[in-house]
Amino acid sequence: MPSSAKPVHPDGPPGPAGSHGTVIRFDRRTARSSRGRRVGSQAGPSEPAAARTPQQELAITLEAMFLHSHRTLTDEATADAFRVTLDAVLLMLDGSRAEHLVGEEEYRHLAGMIHGMRGAPEAL
Repeated sequence: MPSSAKPVHPDGPPGPAGSHGTVIRFDRRTARSSRGRRVGSQAGPSEPAAARTPQQELAITLEAMFLHSHRTLTDEATADAFRVTLDAVLLMLDGSRAEHLVGEEEYRHLAGMIHGMRGAPEAL
């Protein structure tokens, strides 16, 4: 099965109107806590794009979306809230499968994508 972690939007990650095509530089950016402390380095161009895994590309795309909202997945509280949200999405997907609204193949595909997203904070 092909990986769903590769972005399908050639103009950049989805987001608020007008954000497509915006380049967010990751080099020399360090996430800071509300107290101004460094909390971890951002994923950056230290690796050529061809050397990145689809999971790393997904993590970079998700982080760009969070940075657009002045948040970062390198902040543990934000990462925890992100994981809880994905757990809720999985719960809804489980309910859709139980009600036969999605088939087993679709369920496996969608659940796999969500599990892939769950690893984004660690991949940064």
